[in-house]
Amino acid sequence: MQLRLDPLLPESLAPSISSACQRRPPPTVIAVCSADPLLSDEACTVVRRVLREQGFTERESDTPDRSFDWRSWLANAHSPSLFSARRLLELRLPTGRPGIEGGKTLIAWAHAGSDQAMLLLRLPRLDRALSGTAWFSAVSEQGVVVSAPDMPSSSLPTWIAGRLKAQGLSAEPAAISWLAARCEGNLSAAHQEILKLAFIPRANAEEPITLEQMQASATDQARFNPFTLGETLLGRDAQRSLRVIRALREEGEALPILVWSVAQACRRLPPDQSLPALQALARIDTMVKGLSSEDPWMALERLALSLARPASMQTS
Repeated sequence: MQLRLDPLLPESLAPSISSACQRRPPPTVIAVCSADPLLSDEACTVVRRVLREQGFTERESDTPDRSFDWRSWLANAHSPSLFSARRLLELRLPTGRPGIEGGKTLIAWAHAGSDQAMLLLRLPRLDRALSGTAWFSAVSEQGVVVSAPDMPSSSLPTWIAGRLKAQGLSAEPAAISWLAARCEGNLSAAHQEILKLAFIPRANAEEPITLEQMQASATDQARFNPFTLGETLLGRDAQRSLRVIRALREEGEALPILVWSVAQACRRLPPDQSLPALQALARIDTMVKGLSSEDPWMALERLALSLARPASMQTS
């Protein structure tokens, strides 16, 4: 069963989770897939609350590494609780790669879990590589998959306005737009700034927060996801593309990841646009490997500007 988290209304996930847990046979596992820490946390919070209401009051959490004993975990998962409570067993898999033994264990649990325990998996973004694994297929077939995709930048002002309202606050449109630009790609930072605003004294707390007040309170928290750079460039917004590339450079992101991300996106373009872009990326790759004296970052910026031009100008 597949569910989708609405980042603007995370609590709307609760009825769907509750309904899914009432089906027969009940799910053995709930997987939350997201690359954003805040959305993942909020989805898991909703899942925990729903399960607590259904009697899963004992919680155990692990983050498996290479030395993790999957056999012992499975034996413990099937053993009864010492306190006669139903248990919520959480596993964090930041890479989405449990290994061979872990994959076999997850398949076994998905097909033959326990009515006294529920497995909550915290996974990265749901992509083709993850969804194509045998263990994830078993989880999807026997359990519930909650996907929390990255929030598009166009939705961020609405999200910020909603979070401000939840804190009893409001802000001028210019202030909201400014915070959205400063924290783009980092919902956790935006959330923290909003919480901080609630404790800052103002002459008239009933008035909307002004741009000047927002600027005085907030700090630059922009953080961009290297894996979505390709989508950014295909947005054809030259100013934003350059801002993202320069921010990633300052953060020390590895260029091979950026080249891969852009190449994946460019392959979806029409042939007359994808071929020149992929050729440019091949040249950038030689720069990254030290086979050319050119600056790969500057070359990536030139590619971003090229992609931002209308298709008619690119072929003229």
